[in-house]
Amino acid sequence: MIHYLARRLLGLIPLLVGITLITFFVIHLAPGKPTDILTDLNPKISLQVRERLAKVYGLDQPLHRQYLQWILRMVRLDFGRSFMDDRSVWDKIAERIPVTLWINLLAMVSLFLIAVPLGVWGAIRAGTFLDHVTTLLIFIGFAAPTFWLALLLMQFFGIQLRWLPLSGLVSLDYDRMTPLEKGTDLIRHLILPVFVSAFGGLAGVSRYMRASLSEVLGQDYIRTARAKGLSEHQVLYKHALRNALLPIVTILGLSVPGLLGGSVIFETIFAIPGLGRLFYDSAMARDYPVVMGILTIGAVLTLLGNLLADLGYAWVDPRIRISGEK
Repeated sequence: MIHYLARRLLGLIPLLVGITLITFFVIHLAPGKPTDILTDLNPKISLQVRERLAKVYGLDQPLHRQYLQWILRMVRLDFGRSFMDDRSVWDKIAERIPVTLWINLLAMVSLFLIAVPLGVWGAIRAGTFLDHVTTLLIFIGFAAPTFWLALLLMQFFGIQLRWLPLSGLVSLDYDRMTPLEKGTDLIRHLILPVFVSAFGGLAGVSRYMRASLSEVLGQDYIRTARAKGLSEHQVLYKHALRNALLPIVTILGLSVPGLLGGSVIFETIFAIPGLGRLFYDSAMARDYPVVMGILTIGAVLTLLGNLLADLGYAWVDPRIRISGEK
């Protein structure tokens, strides 16, 4: 298993280089330049000043040379400095990561705590009236666009009922609150973003769980376990559920990148100062170093997520572990 893990980790390096290469050239194909914000709104800026700004940012060099310089910095874990405020890209990303990480982690935990039992319940009671009603409601919610659902919830709970705040992480008078009031205020601000983030994946995860468990319950070894006189609880939770979790392990591994990168929509809608909002603002300003830094982190997490999914498979299914050791 150690040799397998080492080979997989070494194989991630050329994949990461290829992903960053394609990403670097694609983002430079977008219309506009970082200097446009400084020059387009000032008609007095001459052509010489525009060329001097392009030279300051290194935009006067060919793309392949810009990429080579960027990759050499990335090897040293240096993503450069932001074009917007000349701050270190690492510093800008690091101050936004905790907010995005906690919101998406809470959303993912909530998603799996609801979706897995819902899928198990649907597999046990497949074909019943309640199963059809649950499936219909889940897919109606799945079809609803995230931004539309967020606006509806803001309208209902924030404007009409005034139960929940509409934006931000804390209230304006947060510093004057007691510790208990601060915790309550933070929870109230997190309810809508966490719900919106988790709701989109509820249909997919629950349906995967339902389909996988339904297939496992039809296997021969399940019928053999029942023939031996085992209770339905033992058959379901001791024999069937572990094998049925294989697709869920894959989804869980592939959800790792979303912990940091899957929050652009709801962070923008709810005005949350997280990594998704930083990515959106940087993309609009053509702040290439920040965009590349965030996309590179997302690529690394995606590759590691695939690796974790494979390792999770090996943990859940001993046959895969034995095959990997060979």
